[in-house]
Amino acid sequence: MRERSKNEKTILYRIHERFSQISNFAIKNKIPRIFVSDISSSLFCEWRKILEIKHGKPETEEMILGTKIHEEYFAYELESIDELEKIISRGETIGLTTKVGFIWEEKNQDFKVMISGEPDLMIFSERKLKKIVELKTRRTYDIFSSDILQLGIYALCIEKMTGENLKDLQLEIRVKVVSDNLKEFSRNFYYKDIRDGILDELKSSLDFWLGKRDPKTPTSKNICFSCYFREICDRKLV
Repeated sequence: MRERSKNEKTILYRIHERFSQISNFAIKNKIPRIFVSDISSSLFCEWRKILEIKHGKPETEEMILGTKIHEEYFAYELESIDELEKIISRGETIGLTTKVGFIWEEKNQDFKVMISGEPDLMIFSERKLKKIVELKTRRTYDIFSSDILQLGIYALCIEKMTGENLKDLQLEIRVKVVSDNLKEFSRNFYYKDIRDGILDELKSSLDFWLGKRDPKTPTSKNICFSCYFREICDRKLV
């Protein structure tokens, strides 16, 4: 692997710059945008997204608490991109967040869609992006495949934006359990170990978002039990 010159822009700068270019291109060419969080949250029930579009997304007490915890947990002040560039160039460790995204192009079809989002936390150290962190608040000590999908797509966005080999990038899911005094636990893994599965899952999900197939409905009653559309849904299992 080649050594970086001291004057070469850091990965943060390239992410920041590239996102602006991609976003402007999407706006100029009227390319639709899909958010990473929408893709991951529809993993177990795509029909719920149809209901959200039709009826709006309700704000539950758990969602309000989750927003508050996020604001307190990640209450850091961001300096200018130039100042951050200097800190990262010195090899120091810093945690922050910035928007990520890329243009998905369908093979053999003249169709594009922008996939974008903003991770909760990105940790930079030794001039590299070391870890992406996503914080969840829920009532149980569980980590779901949708959490892994969300983190994996964030990493895929960065890979597509920068061309970086992210084989050493760590992904961490932190969960605060609201039913147990907000006790926290976490799970770590490497992007390289899940990349292929993330890409396959993303392709499958985009078939729904691009209107190639009907939305999937739940295969488990537990999904319906926790759904805020349970009372009005005509496809529920309970």
